[in-house]
Amino acid sequence: MNAITQTRPARDPMRPVEAALLGALFLGAVAALSLPLPAGLSLWLLLVPGTALAMAGALRLARRKGGAAPPAAVAPRRRRAAQAVASRRRGPAPRRARLLAALALG
Repeated sequence: MNAITQTRPARDPMRPVEAALLGALFLGAVAALSLPLPAGLSLWLLLVPGTALAMAGALRLARRKGGAAPPAAVAPRRRRAAQAVASRRRGPAPRRARLLAALALG
């Protein structure tokens, strides 16, 4: 990795969701203005994506300010005891076939 890729900030995972909501809001506005829809339906086409987009923006602001608590999955990892790590690193047990071959040849 070079210095450029290390200094670039991580991409926001909500970006594609916000883009989709903005597109849905635009399509709802076009449909409400161009189609003869009942008043409740045209209002619904505008309010639902608009409200979701506002909530996504509020979530982004809360994350930027640090108001959101980190998820439990990001808790610091505990170190294992050296004895447990050493027992995992031991090699495999000797195979019985080698023992039988030594007995048969001996």
